[in-house]
Amino acid sequence: MRRQTCFIAVRLAGCRIGPGSRSGARPVVRGWVTTVATAAVISGVAGPAPADPVASDIVTVETGRLRGVTATDHRMFAGIPYAAPPVGELRWRPPAPAASWSGVRDAARAGPSCPQDTGVFGTLGANPTKSEDCLYLNVSTPRTPPADARPLPVLVWIHGGSLTTGSGDIYGPGPLIAQGDGDIVVVTLNYRLGALGFLAASALDDGSGPGNYGYLDQQAALRWVRRNIAAFGGDPEQVTLAGESAGAASVCTQLAAPSSRGLFRAAIRQSGLCTSGASVAKAKADGDAYAERLGCAGPETAACLRGLPVETLVDDAVITTVFGGEFLPTSPQAALRAGTLTAVPTFVGANNDEMALWVYLEYGVPLGKPLIAAEYRDALAAAMPDLTPEQIDEIEQAYPAAAYPQPALALSRAWTDRTLTALTVEYAALGPRNPTYTYSFDDPAPLAPPNIFPLGAYHASELPSLWSLRDLGWLYGAVMSPDQQRLATEMRRYWTRFAIDGRPSPAGLEPIPAYDPAAPLVMSLRPTGNRLTDSYAADHRADFWSDLLPR
Repeated sequence: MRRQTCFIAVRLAGCRIGPGSRSGARPVVRGWVTTVATAAVISGVAGPAPADPVASDIVTVETGRLRGVTATDHRMFAGIPYAAPPVGELRWRPPAPAASWSGVRDAARAGPSCPQDTGVFGTLGANPTKSEDCLYLNVSTPRTPPADARPLPVLVWIHGGSLTTGSGDIYGPGPLIAQGDGDIVVVTLNYRLGALGFLAASALDDGSGPGNYGYLDQQAALRWVRRNIAAFGGDPEQVTLAGESAGAASVCTQLAAPSSRGLFRAAIRQSGLCTSGASVAKAKADGDAYAERLGCAGPETAACLRGLPVETLVDDAVITTVFGGEFLPTSPQAALRAGTLTAVPTFVGANNDEMALWVYLEYGVPLGKPLIAAEYRDALAAAMPDLTPEQIDEIEQAYPAAAYPQPALALSRAWTDRTLTALTVEYAALGPRNPTYTYSFDDPAPLAPPNIFPLGAYHASELPSLWSLRDLGWLYGAVMSPDQQRLATEMRRYWTRFAIDGRPSPAGLEPIPAYDPAAPLVMSLRPTGNRLTDSYAADHRADFWSDLLPR
């Protein structure tokens, strides 16, 4: 399958299919965590102009005055530069301060997304552009300030997308603000992607460590929030950092980065594991090889790379999280296991059928030929290329194709259970230091593309229950059943209540308790009624996977 095909059906982040697939495409993410995707119907095409603007407003930030717009359910200031354009000599350098402006800057529309490979389906992309002038964020507040003028909690959202695609303006915060469990301020942001955000060539190392420029952008946005959010009625001491898939992995990276401590006091991670990353030496070797392939080698490597056209660089060939430098002394995964992540309340979870989306991309209609039993073992090996043939044999025996209505469902279940077992290991590691609250999105029939097998609660399918996704947010209200609409409202209340007081416990809804490895409870979010379950690990065969893949 060509990578461009992924953009027909997924868009909040891109996708990759495992090696050995019928296309021979690149391996699936570095693990599951840095990929995010969802059906094309989730994404719109037009920009993020608010619906029915009825009034304007002006605020003053450190670099000048902004004129936003007031929509029917929230007030928005979009396209705010939080750092200088990373162009010319600033390409592959830590973000520099944004310049001031005179007069009043129009903040009615988002800035361009960061350069990304949109393939032949670029119009489905995240406001596709070739402009590296992309370090913008968007601030949304309640339509009117609270009567007592108290500063409001702030939720900062990091978009997903394999660290290669996406933008902050895809995620419309209107539903979170209007239907939440209390008033909050929402910030969405862009950060550098692909090679422009994560290349770690030796010639680009300024002494503080190579790569991680996209993560440094995220941190710069958090620092901007700390300095400026009070102008919008937000409380800089009550910031929750949240993200999905690659965004969730980014949240873990910020939890592991010593210099990000104090920039947020709570974290939300949706469908994303902490990454293992690569050492400085490994990342530099890969980056140097990449630079050489582009014709940049020798003493002028840095100048050569900075002189390349952006079209040459919008790919994902050298994306990795680099540890061993000043920003990230150890990998996020190692920090998690060592108990050195920043100790803040954490709300974390995933979807019940996470990997069904990738199975759909390879074997679903109309994108591919259905998986047949004779190809099932090869499909398992392609999905999990890090395992030995003997381990694949054990998985095939534990998840026999004949036990499922069709082989694609066996593949989806095995791949998903492996992923979610890894998440339960994180829950147990987080609990002793970070008060941890866990959920599982269990809608068996969310909005999905046409298919020959049920996708269930696939990767990213929870997002419409939280956000208005581009200009098609209205579509979900039209096609969601009453039960799904109720679930969406309840989820928005759980998420905003956590942002408000660090615990997902809205009045009138069953509170989600702190995770206890000795008596683990996970909140199953369902259209038929949410319920706490103590069988999450058993449901996903954690014992089998823990024995097969000992830590």
